[in-house]
Amino acid sequence: MIKLQRLGHVLIAVRDLERSKDFYTRILGFKVLERDPEHGGLFLSIGGLGNTLDLFPCTNAEALASEADPASMNGLGVRHTAFAVATEDDLRDAYFALQAAGVPVLRAIDHVSQKSIYFHDPDRNLLEIFWERPDALEIFARGRGDEDKPLVFSR
Repeated sequence: MIKLQRLGHVLIAVRDLERSKDFYTRILGFKVLERDPEHGGLFLSIGGLGNTLDLFPCTNAEALASEADPASMNGLGVRHTAFAVATEDDLRDAYFALQAAGVPVLRAIDHVSQKSIYFHDPDRNLLEIFWERPDALEIFARGRGDEDKPLVFSR
């Protein structure tokens, strides 16, 4: 059984990153954790947690979202929903539970501030399960240098 702890974050592809940043920070009270120039994203937080909302510029607002490429920013709207687990062992267990259930894992990545696995639900909605490192806020403050290294799990 997968032991999800909480809803972690939602990644939204937006038409205008600056307009969205203004809305989510000024109107809704999110705080900017990091702007990632290499990947183009803006990572926002509420409640003293790590990233709880990720905003990325949409590459083509008129295009349909790509099911094949989890990193695609074609199309506006929610690109993925992420769920947090409490420990790195819980993440490993979730990986093997997905495999045992016949759910293909699209990719497993070390994002520096967190480790993640990506997969689809039965309707092809992209989901992520992640473990956030205990020092994630400090990592964001100094700039993650997100390298997206592939993860390999072993029992």
